[in-house]
Amino acid sequence: MQKKMIVLVAGSSGAGKTTIIKNAIQRLGQDNLDTFPTCTTRTPREGEQHGRDYLFFDKPEFNQSIKEHNIIEAKRVYNNYYGTNIAVILEKLQSTKVLIKDFDVQGYQNVKKRISRSLEKRNLEQIPMITVLIDAPDDILLARLTGRNDNTNVAERATALSVDRACKDQNEYDYRIDNSSTNMNYCLDKLCEIIDKEYQAHFHEPLCLATTSELNFDCTSVDSSVSACNQKE
Repeated sequence: MQKKMIVLVAGSSGAGKTTIIKNAIQRLGQDNLDTFPTCTTRTPREGEQHGRDYLFFDKPEFNQSIKEHNIIEAKRVYNNYYGTNIAVILEKLQSTKVLIKDFDVQGYQNVKKRISRSLEKRNLEQIPMITVLIDAPDDILLARLTGRNDNTNVAERATALSVDRACKDQNEYDYRIDNSSTNMNYCLDKLCEIIDKEYQAHFHEPLCLATTSELNFDCTSVDSSVSACNQKE
């Protein structure tokens, strides 16, 4: 696979990562940026479609996919199971330049390792993998989550956010984006800027013409509001 890149976006529930990614794909176009559906056993929410938003499995189907090594990692969240399907990743990489996906903070490191191993087994380790954390203070995240009608109480949410905070402090990311404000376009601009900047750095060409002309991105640097994290060798 030539000139392909993967972007992993981590964030707690309420950080806005799913909405930001959706809008980034609309802005850059699916030929340049696309995502893939997660496998899950939870009930579809209003408006969600199988194969587009998620791959909805019952628990026996989910367990069978694990046995067949199609699901390379799985996690239980609020009595439901979520998993990453490597076959879906490889299929999507055939039709887009950059594949982007959001993950919860607690499972991020495991997902990153499992995807890396799966690519190595297929001699695709040359594909760059960029990591981004979208974050906000816990009180803001909790306030956003209380408006969700998903039968999860505030105490459970607060506990999960506390665990997430410890994971964020331990994990390493290439970039961090602060989504404390209500201005979603700010975070959208920053994520698109990072993607194009990294694509140009690896492949010496812009991701798409719209990135540098219509969107007026300065791809020579990322401003101080998006911080590059120091990576340990």
